[in-house]
Amino acid sequence: MAPDITHRLLLFVQLALNVSTPPRVARFQDGKQGLQMKQSLLAAAAIAAVSLSACQTGAPQGPVIDPELAEQPAAQALIAADSANDFVTTVSKLRAALETRPLTIFAMVDHAEGAGEAGLELSPSTLFIFGNPQAGTPLMQANPALGIELPMKILVIETNSGVQVLRQDISALVSQYGLNPESVNAAGIEETLAGIVAEATG
Repeated sequence: MAPDITHRLLLFVQLALNVSTPPRVARFQDGKQGLQMKQSLLAAAAIAAVSLSACQTGAPQGPVIDPELAEQPAAQALIAADSANDFVTTVSKLRAALETRPLTIFAMVDHAEGAGEAGLELSPSTLFIFGNPQAGTPLMQANPALGIELPMKILVIETNSGVQVLRQDISALVSQYGLNPESVNAAGIEETLAGIVAEATG
């Protein structure tokens, strides 16, 4: 159906460019202004044609986030664990736990350092951003909007109550995006994350 619609759209634009126009419009279309108008119409037709084609090539047809789930607070998709170690040791052990697995550490963000550079104060807080395409890609294939949640993240913070390690609750997270956790192997990812945090906090 898409090729037929695209063909008709392009034909319509071509006819629109070739038909005679009233004197006032004809004067406006003379010279450079007329050329610009024609180019704009052709560009619009090309964009519309590409968009129509994309609709027939597996692009998501409905909302990627279930409206009924969109209002859930993000905190529901987090799991916190108290660490038996100080902040520096916890960060070190967490990094070691990640490096011993087939994971890539894309970044370590020292939030406290960034705050200090801005002349502000913040308790110790380090964010690890890491992942493995074999685990993350199926999530985004199921719902492309999950790309905003990936790569995976683990945060180490220090408060008056001690050091905590916060990680994503994958089952709750994918549920917020309207997915069945069993369909994207959320349990396997959960097991990996739980093991990493256990090594960092023990």
